[in-house]
Amino acid sequence: MKFYTKSNIIVIITFLVAQFCLLSTAVYAQSGLDVFGRLLARRSNAADATIVIIKDGVEESRQPLSRGGRFDLSLKFDSDYILSFEKSGYVSKKISISTAVPLEYKDVRQVIDFEVELEPQTAASALKIYNNPVAKIRFDKRKGDFGYDTDYSASFRRDLAAEERTHAQQEKQASIDAEKERIAKQAEERRLKEEAERKAAEQARLAEAERKRKAAEARALAEAEAKEQARIEREQEQRREAERQRLAQEAREKAEEEARLAEQERVRQEAERIRQQEEQARLMRQQEEERRQAELAKQAEERRLQEEAERKAAEQARLAEAERKRKAAEARALAEAEAKEQARIEREQEQRREAERQRLAQEAREKAEEEARLAEQERVRQEAERIRQQEEQARLMRQQEEERRQAELAKQAEERRLQEEAERKAAEQARLAEAERKRKAAEARALAEAEAKEQARIEREQEQRREAERQRLAQEARQKAEEEARLAEQERFRQEAERIRQQEEQARLQQQQEEMQRQAEQAKLAEQRRLQEEAERKAAEQARLAEAERKRVAAEARAMAEAKAKEQIRLAEEERVRQETERILRQEEKIRQQLLEAQLKKQAQIDKQAEELKRRTLASLSIDRGNPLPVEDVAEKYSSERTVEKIQLNKIVLTRTVFNRNGVITFYTLVEHENGSVYHFKNGEIVSAWHYNNEVN
Repeated sequence: MKFYTKSNIIVIITFLVAQFCLLSTAVYAQSGLDVFGRLLARRSNAADATIVIIKDGVEESRQPLSRGGRFDLSLKFDSDYILSFEKSGYVSKKISISTAVPLEYKDVRQVIDFEVELEPQTAASALKIYNNPVAKIRFDKRKGDFGYDTDYSASFRRDLAAEERTHAQQEKQASIDAEKERIAKQAEERRLKEEAERKAAEQARLAEAERKRKAAEARALAEAEAKEQARIEREQEQRREAERQRLAQEAREKAEEEARLAEQERVRQEAERIRQQEEQARLMRQQEEERRQAELAKQAEERRLQEEAERKAAEQARLAEAERKRKAAEARALAEAEAKEQARIEREQEQRREAERQRLAQEAREKAEEEARLAEQERVRQEAERIRQQEEQARLMRQQEEERRQAELAKQAEERRLQEEAERKAAEQARLAEAERKRKAAEARALAEAEAKEQARIEREQEQRREAERQRLAQEARQKAEEEARLAEQERFRQEAERIRQQEEQARLQQQQEEMQRQAEQAKLAEQRRLQEEAERKAAEQARLAEAERKRVAAEARAMAEAKAKEQIRLAEEERVRQETERILRQEEKIRQQLLEAQLKKQAQIDKQAEELKRRTLASLSIDRGNPLPVEDVAEKYSSERTVEKIQLNKIVLTRTVFNRNGVITFYTLVEHENGSVYHFKNGEIVSAWHYNNEVN
């Protein structure tokens, strides 16, 4: 196995590129769109995931993915593809790609890359069965490249958000209906139980009265003992009634606590869903921004910087205006809420402080995770930029060698070529100027539409909040009316039972007076004790009802306090997201400035190295009118038909396979990065994995 230094490798590659250019005058034409990407599975990896490729409505193939989730596809032009990403236990997603391109772009290499994230299939995500594609990719004639259909993406997000809101409302209504049914069922069960107990007590009372009557005829002592026994039984019945009331009160309190915990869980899930949507929107905006920056950098870096400054100024103005409107609306809402809730704020301060501490801890964790993610993203971006610079350096070297060859082979027609080149450049500049004018007009229209959509979204959110508040107040009114009706019904049952009991008691007293006149005084004393106990029981009942009313009012106060605290937490979260967005924009601007300076400096070094390399190459090589160049050391090093080399660099492993067929040397290089990225080259030109494996193996 042979190893070489970087300088030797550059010389060899330059020689082979020159040889390849001399031997072939045909223009390499792409036959399709190269798609690179990565599949991410939340809380898992891409193992056992599959890409289903559907071409023009017919399934073409299924490709399994490794744990890394990377895929490399080649799609033919003028076809409609559906890429379906599927994994067991996860919600599948589809990407629609139309490869129809104008004829003049089919000889230009077309490449697009993206990431797809799958989320686990749970009960909460059951509605997210994406029957339609989550995104559409097509060729944009204005930009001369493939990109996302932004109108379709915005429409898809609106439909998904509407579906999620409808699902949440249905779940909430179902929960309310179930709770009403449960309360009604419990009330009916209590009524039946009390009725059965009343009948049993009535039968026992009649039996006891008959027994007392017979015993009174026999002896007075037995009557006294019977009266004492009756008193003990009444006390036991009162204790049982008090126990039933206590258990009923505990059941109601438990139901209220379960409802409160369910509402807290729903609010938490809603906040998590909003955070995930914001994270997804932020990732999509970030991907779109990176793609747009790469496209603009190819045309003119200076113009991109100027347009970026104008766009940021407009975006900042729009955000400032939106922030001003939001703060004004919040100030009005806060003033109205403070006028109504001032009396309860003092009791809730400790709860808000605890919520604030938890929020700050959560923000600290999220900030740490975000910084780690941004650091990893920056590292990957720098690695990609370094590879791009290496490829740009090789491309410049190839371009310079091609210009030298053309100059030597076409000396007789140099004046005509220069004239044609000037005309072509003029036409190209005119075309670029027209494309730039159309792009600016399109961006102006898109910015105006985005501002209009943002204003409409803010108005819809305000209307939704007002509607939610109206529904909450209506729900509270209904619950209060139902509770009052239930208490009134209980009071009616109690009064009716009391009336029947008093009538029966009067009849019993009259019978006792007729049969036992000699016991009149004792009966009078017993009646006084009964009336006193009845008064005590009524007082206890009134105290219980007062306590229940106090707890209900306190529960309503707690619910309103919790709602206000949740609203304040939501507003604080929105403010934090806005500040974090501004910080990221500032950081990206600083990184872009640093990259520009580094790129300019690196470009100067590359130009200098390329010039030196060209001078040395011209001094050491000679032309033989299209025949292979006789370089003795290269032919000697690669004298066998197939030679395999492996070179270990910093975070990169190069595997080079060299074929020597009849004196013609062909280089195939496999570049494996430490972060998992893999690239394939043939004679310095990037090729697909299928092309590489087909020719090397």
